[in-house]
Amino acid sequence: TKATGRVRLTHYHPELVKISLRAGDLIRFSKVRLKHPRNFRNPGAFDYRGFLKTRGIVATGSISKNSSIEKLGTRPLPFYKSLQSSLRIGILETLEAEFPGQQGALLKAMLLGQKNHLSDAVKEAYIATGLSHLMAVSGLHIGFVAWSAFVIFWPLTFYVLSKYRPEWAQSGAARKIAAFLSIVPVLFYLLLVLPKITALRAGFMVLAFLFAILVNRERDLFNTLLIAAFLILMWNPGAVLDVSFQLSFAAMAGILIIVRYFPSSEDDPIDRMGEQPWYRRFLIHLPFEELEKLSSPEKWSLSLKRYFTASLFISLAVYASTLPFLIFHFNQVSLIGLFLNLIMIPLASILIPLALVALSLGAIIPALGWLLSFPLHALLECFLTIPQFFAAFPYASIYLPSPPRGWILLYTFVLAGGIWLARQKLVSTQDKTGKFQPVALMKAGLILASLGVITLMVWPRIAERESDLLQVSILDVGQGDSIFIEFPNRETMVLDGGGFYRNSLDVGKMVVASFLWNRGIGHIDYLAATHSDQDHISGLESLADLFSIGHFLDGFSNLTDSRIDRLKQKVLSKQAVSIALKPGVPLNIGEVRLTALHPGPEFILQTVANKKTKVGNELSLVLRLDYREFSMLFTGDIGKPTEKYLIQQALPLKADFLKSPHHGSRYSNSSAFIRAVNPQAVIFSSGYLNWMQHPHPEVVERYKNAGTNIWRTDLNGSIHIATDGLNHRIRNYSPDFRGRDDGSPGKSETIITQHALNDGAGTARKPTL
Repeated sequence: TKATGRVRLTHYHPELVKISLRAGDLIRFSKVRLKHPRNFRNPGAFDYRGFLKTRGIVATGSISKNSSIEKLGTRPLPFYKSLQSSLRIGILETLEAEFPGQQGALLKAMLLGQKNHLSDAVKEAYIATGLSHLMAVSGLHIGFVAWSAFVIFWPLTFYVLSKYRPEWAQSGAARKIAAFLSIVPVLFYLLLVLPKITALRAGFMVLAFLFAILVNRERDLFNTLLIAAFLILMWNPGAVLDVSFQLSFAAMAGILIIVRYFPSSEDDPIDRMGEQPWYRRFLIHLPFEELEKLSSPEKWSLSLKRYFTASLFISLAVYASTLPFLIFHFNQVSLIGLFLNLIMIPLASILIPLALVALSLGAIIPALGWLLSFPLHALLECFLTIPQFFAAFPYASIYLPSPPRGWILLYTFVLAGGIWLARQKLVSTQDKTGKFQPVALMKAGLILASLGVITLMVWPRIAERESDLLQVSILDVGQGDSIFIEFPNRETMVLDGGGFYRNSLDVGKMVVASFLWNRGIGHIDYLAATHSDQDHISGLESLADLFSIGHFLDGFSNLTDSRIDRLKQKVLSKQAVSIALKPGVPLNIGEVRLTALHPGPEFILQTVANKKTKVGNELSLVLRLDYREFSMLFTGDIGKPTEKYLIQQALPLKADFLKSPHHGSRYSNSSAFIRAVNPQAVIFSSGYLNWMQHPHPEVVERYKNAGTNIWRTDLNGSIHIATDGLNHRIRNYSPDFRGRDDGSPGKSETIITQHALNDGAGTARKPTL
């Protein structure tokens, strides 16, 4: 069957590829299993499928062997694609030759958006310092190109016109011609970076602004921005959900508000080029006569002050306008980024145009390109050193849980009210007629709203109270386990954190943390690992870095395992308290009892000759959770030998809900164990189409024969259980508004079970769910 479409293929060992591949090559990939992109179906999860869809990618796959790649030939490309390929290859070859190592990798990221060669340390430093936008081709980069070209062309055209067409120069034609000529380098840069969607959007915005100059519409830059957004959404309606679209337009709107509305309406510098810039009103105003009396160093000093004042206000505008999107999408805010951008953005405005000029000229005149590369080396070293230096500061950036939805309304009120107040010239509470003015009332309202914004941003769950509900969520983390428990007293617990082979994805940060932040959680009261397998403990190591932890539950005090010990030390270093779980001794968390059933001392003596042996599957921590009449059993990755031992010990295994042992392996989940637990429902936590066939069909059939309701994270997404101790409800998270990930059946039904529990008067209690 023939099929067409764009596919993303990942090679796990790209350094071993010996075939030189270029645009236009016809390639055959063998032994590749293509899959439709899938999301982790948890509340707050990143819409990876939608992200790829906006880029036209319909399937993904992976390659691990070079034998899977076969070059069949080459087909001719359209002229513009051929030109694009030649230019890009030439620039990349020059970059690799002139700028080896991380300098070249950083320049590739800043010029072309290619970040795959950057070290993790550099990437993390740029994120922590709020400078990651410099490594994504955006309006800032294309704006640098347009601005540099405009600054060069404007005086040149003015000089030529004043010499040959003075009347044109006096009429302001030089600006229009400069704007028109600036379109050429912008289009050239777009040719290099396309087909990146972000670059196309940013290029369209910059071209729209240049066009506004051509048609004398600089006064209506807001209208130009709205037209650009409208046309982009006409071309791609899904772009409105793209975070880069939201950030780009929010940042531009913030800048335009500062530039357009802070000057007084009768003295708008945008209307008349060459007048006093708006930001000089915030400094000491010097008339032209006094300015002429200043010495050259004093003029330079004043110019620098004005430049950095303008940069400060523009940075504030961008920071304020993009803050809600950064919190809701990334849950990370850089505290140092506001000030560091004042240094790095001006340097970037020099680096990016200079690098493009050096690389372009270097392709024609190598000696000239080599000469221009000297200052680039110094600039690139600054861009490598400065972010990493400041990222090492404590609280350079902080992680915040997602605030409640109403927070955005409060924040918008504070932002709009602050702008309104800043434009007022009078702040008295009464005018000359004795009438009450709204200024004082607005100020009081803004103070209260600002306190609300800060409070809900730091403590989003401050208004929540204790309830009767115990909530358990088995998250969709692929092939692995991660369980979140919220107790009725609002304390929280994370049992296991998932993890991918070779840490190809940081499941703790990208999946589990996203779920917690979405729920407004910034602190974990109890953290525990069932054992030290990668798919259980890896995510916990990330959570220990991202959240404050109250207690570490240690069920292996009689064992030594390097990975569990490392996790424990990391958690304890953050002032957490270690609680040793002893088999059979319950830990009371409010009304909830959490009891460790395994591993006990006898089992350890029987199975572990050397106590330094790794805590493997059979030594998994088995926990029983009891709340009033409700019970649930968590079993880690225990196998049939451990199941048999637990049954022989006559431990309290019977439970309403069971988290299946070892993801549904056929070497676990024995019929005897299923009978001993006798659960109403079993939850399998496993990856979609995993190679181990978890849950195994034989196991699924055993539970069906026992009359157990079956829930699977690979097919149903995350599973959520809520109970008041008498009635319990189970349902899955199914984001239907994004469309199904595949053709698998999803569950949306609810199971409610009411225990036959009477109060003192003999009347059945009513459900409270």
